[in-house]
Formats: sequence, C-alpha cells, structure tokens
Amino acid sequence: MNLIDERIHGRIIAKKLELDGYRPLSDDVVRKLREAMEIEYTYNSNAIEGNMLTKRETQLVIREGITIGGRSVRDHLEAQNHPKAIHYIEGFKDRDFAEQDILKVHGILFSGVLQNTGSYRISQVYVEGSDFLPPPAFEVQGLVEKLLDWVRRNPEELRPVEVAAVFHYRFVSIHPFDDGNGRVARLLMNLFLIKHRYPFTVIRNYDRRRYYNTLKKADDRDLKPFVDFVARCVEESIDLFLRAVKSSDESSRFLSLGEAAKLVPYSQEYLSLLARRGRLAAVKIGKNWHVTQEALDDYLAGVSPRRKKTERKSRQ
Repeated sequence: MNLIDERIHGRIIAKKLELDGYRPLSDDVVRKLREAMEIEYTYNSNAIEGNMLTKRETQLVIREGITIGGRSVRDHLEAQNHPKAIHYIEGFKDRDFAEQDILKVHGILFSGVLQNTGSYRISQVYVEGSDFLPPPAFEVQGLVEKLLDWVRRNPEELRPVEVAAVFHYRFVSIHPFDDGNGRVARLLMNLFLIKHRYPFTVIRNYDRRRYYNTLKKADDRDLKPFVDFVARCVEESIDLFLRAVKSSDESSRFLSLGEAAKLVPYSQEYLSLLARRGRLAAVKIGKNWHVTQEALDDYLAGVSPRRKKTERKSRQ
C-alpha cells in the first residue's frame, strides 16, 4: 500500500541516493549540521505547542545557558530538555525501541515541567479544537504495545517515510500522555527516519496550520494528506543537507520564486501553487518558497508538451 504521492516519493529517493553518495560526511560537516538541526528542531517542535521562545532565544538557552527575561520557567526547561531527548533517540540507530523507551523519552522531554513524566495518563483526555475523542485511559498501554507490534511487522509493507508518518498519526490518536504527545510523536517519527539514514526532519511552526489540518483529515480516515505533508518535510530536510554538502554550482543555488519565474513560462504565483501541491520540489527558507534550477528543469522535463501549453495559457 503506497500512501505518498509518487512524484514526491520519487524525488525523495533520488535526493537521498545523492546525499548517500556524499557519505561519510566529514566530522566538521556532521557537527555543524547537527548543531543547526538541534536548534531548529527544538525551536519548532516547542513553538508548535505554544512555547514563546524565539529561535534566537532558544539558541541562547541551549548553547549559552542564558535566562531570557519575560519567558516562563517552563519555556526554558522545554528548550533545555529537547537536546537531551534527541541524543537519547539517536542511540537507537542499530536496535529497536520498546514501550519503556517511549516512557523514557517523555520523561526526558518534560523533566521539571510536568509532575507525571514518563507515565501514561490515568484519565480521559480531550483534544482542544477537535471532535476526535482519544481512547479511555485503561486501553492506552495495550494500544501502544499493539502499535509497536505493527511497526515491527509492517503488514502493509509501507516504505520508511510512510511508516514514520503513520506511526506519528496513530501515536497521537492514542494520546498516551496527559501532555506532550505531539512532541513525543515527532521525536519517535524521527527515530524511524534516522534508522533508515534519512536526515532529522523538522515540522516547522509556520506550517502548523497545515500540520493540524492534515491530522484532522487523518481523523476522518484520509491518511494521504498527512503522509504527503510529512514527506514534504522529509524532502525539505534532505534538500537542506544537500545544500550544505554539495559544491555551490549555479544549478544547486536556491532561487526565490520571483527569480525563478523569470526563467520559466510561469508566474511567481503559479510556481507557489506548484510548490504547495508538491509538484515542484521547493524548499521553504524562512516563510518563503525557494527552488533550484535543477528542480525547475526536472519539473519542465516531466510536463508533457500539451500540458505545458495548457499551463502556459492558463497563467497568461
């Protein structure tokens, strides 16, 4: 059963093979990429859940141990705890993880923040802003065990990115903890990805609305939008790693969509639409889409002459 849009999946596989061709990366490159990822991941995963630290403040808290005026103790502790949890799951590259490891991740993430860290909830919870009702507390442990068994067996023969995305969704649907389910799910999702040599993947705060909207569609039994959303995040992470390791030739330089529109017979607005729909391999830097000449060439090469003519007319 294939859940990812095949265009996106094809790009991911091609880019991952290209990235693998640069391995082993130098110690200096690995260190720089990891340090940047640690800040980027911590800031975004916490910000999605309401943490008020900016990215720069998150960096200061983690790297310098600085206390930021006007920010809560909880905000600081959430930032300090995340790198420890990242380090913990990186230890699972060569072995499977178990139920106790899930509890351990929760305990690390929320040490000093929550009272019942590393323990399943014991009462019914409700998801704010959603009609979805998580299962009763007495079912949680059994459902988590069942989910881990599903991962080990993978009866649908899902591909790694699909397994990671579906696991994320099913985990938050169980809602094992009173608080922190999203952050635990995003870390465990990355565990599956790094075990298959994918870069650590960040779901960014500026994509929060799309993240929640696709999760809601999954609640309505349509998993594909969420899996595609995660796949686009994975592709973006691979792009950023490639950008760090590739020689800076002109074809791999990131262009704004305004710059790109001057090179193709499409408007900036239409290129943005293609990027949002996953048809064009674009990367968000800040809040704006960027694309390489390679990606533009790949898109144009895949468009039939008739369709290209139709698209050009529709954009005039």
